Amino acid sequence: SSGINAEWPLRRDKNIKKGKEIIMYYIEELAREGITTAPRWVCPLAVEGTSTENGVDQTSDMSDSDDSFASADDENLEVVYKLDSDYINAHLGDLSPMEECSIIQLAKRMKQTFEKIPDERVLLRFLRARNFDIEKSREMLIKSMAWRKQYNIDSHLQFWVSPPLIEKYVPGCWHRSDKDGRPVYILRLGHLDIKGILRGVGEEALLRHALYICEQGIEKTRSIPQINTWTLLIDLEGLNLRHLWAPARMVMRRFTEVMEQNYPETLGVVLIVQAPRLFPLAWTLVKSFINENTRRKCLVYAGNDYLEEDGIHEYIHREDIPDFLGGSCPCDITLSGPVPRDLYTISTEDILENESGLKSLYTNVTMRKGEMHEVTVDADVDALITWDFDTVLGELQFTLSFRKYAESHCNSSLVAMVQMAGITHPSTSSPSDGYTDSIVDEGVIETYKEGDSVQGSYYVKQPGTYVLSWCNTTPSTSPVSFGGKTPSQKATFLYSIEVIEPKDYVGSVSSLTSSFSNLSTSGVSWNSSSVASWNSMVSR
Repeated sequence: SSGINAEWPLRRDKNIKKGKEIIMYYIEELAREGITTAPRWVCPLAVEGTSTENGVDQTSDMSDSDDSFASADDENLEVVYKLDSDYINAHLGDLSPMEECSIIQLAKRMKQTFEKIPDERVLLRFLRARNFDIEKSREMLIKSMAWRKQYNIDSHLQFWVSPPLIEKYVPGCWHRSDKDGRPVYILRLGHLDIKGILRGVGEEALLRHALYICEQGIEKTRSIPQINTWTLLIDLEGLNLRHLWAPARMVMRRFTEVMEQNYPETLGVVLIVQAPRLFPLAWTLVKSFINENTRRKCLVYAGNDYLEEDGIHEYIHREDIPDFLGGSCPCDITLSGPVPRDLYTISTEDILENESGLKSLYTNVTMRKGEMHEVTVDADVDALITWDFDTVLGELQFTLSFRKYAESHCNSSLVAMVQMAGITHPSTSSPSDGYTDSIVDEGVIETYKEGDSVQGSYYVKQPGTYVLSWCNTTPSTSPVSFGGKTPSQKATFLYSIEVIEPKDYVGSVSSLTSSFSNLSTSGVSWNSSSVASWNSMVSR
């Protein structure tokens, strides 16, 4: 038509200009590699499957007829020039010639195998995840497409319904947009009872819910020009040792792996606010399975630093800052507290049984009434001793003691290693063995009942040997003896112990590249003034 013909000169000029830019880009690349000459290209005169008519070569099916990026038929005219400057500016943002060319090359490679391929936004995300290596991006994308088909992810938004327990006890929602127009998802992680949710609905349901949020994020960005990512705001108010439960960290590892393999480059920025004193420890335990590119997107604000001049309002309009962070915008998140015990359907033992990696971290101990189980730990100053145990049966009394050896006793092993050994001597003065055990804090001796889950930590001020002790204090169920014997009241518990050296948590915090993170500097001198000597959390 005349309308299409009138657009041809302008469209032709734009693409000639773009073609010149791409050619010059690769010429400069060759020059940097020291290549200054190349043989002149010669058109092949005799190509099998071609014929010459009126001096013009008639090539039979030289191009891939299924490749919409390479087809030049009139009916596909709009597809041919789909990646012109106007389209790029409107949908993909500012791209270099190399990036534009990479999208077309990846699309052609994918069309060689698949009739239907993802759109250019998806191709661009996978290219960025693999530093624009075409073959690596193609391999990653093919694996992701197979994963989506296997788990029917394309229909996830349509058919997935989160269990009522997740809807009530996972405090998160979508909330307006940031200054760049990216959708914002808020997760009040400090108020999330991750242990209760895992024991209530299991790992699969929680991961499915997380995938649902990811799919929502992609769907929201599709309708926003030049926006391909969304913003995650994590509120850590209320973060405690319960959140560092080993099975919960394993779930986070799995989710992170799924995100990085199938949703690359979907997060624009991660705003972490109200980071507590526990944050250095938490970051140390989770940073190992978060890739460097994602870590660079994390901006951490300790305490109320997010309210300062260089706070989150640099990313979020003041009128959109949620009310729980001191803003004026209502946020539709209800805090329902911990998951009630009567909603638990899965035991800790079941969780460990299904996860071989966790089984190796935990030790199962059964003791008769009055017996004691001890674990000795040698730790240097400024190290952090952490423990996690679940009372499966009976009642336990737990203590942490410092062991002082007699001068004649040689104790040169002051390294932060856990020695898992069941020692059954009393935690009192023992002249024969040449040591004395002193409880580090008499005020924290507690009795833990069946079903209790405990996470705790101790900041080491004095280097040496520490003793973690569990004593079976289960009361007798009946004073009556059977056959002259008192019924045995056994206690069973699962425990895991880790010792974190100062260089580990200091290095992990300072690895945050955000210039806004006060913790990046305060973590270097993390000591008793910034973390409690003894920190213990019990879940009942």
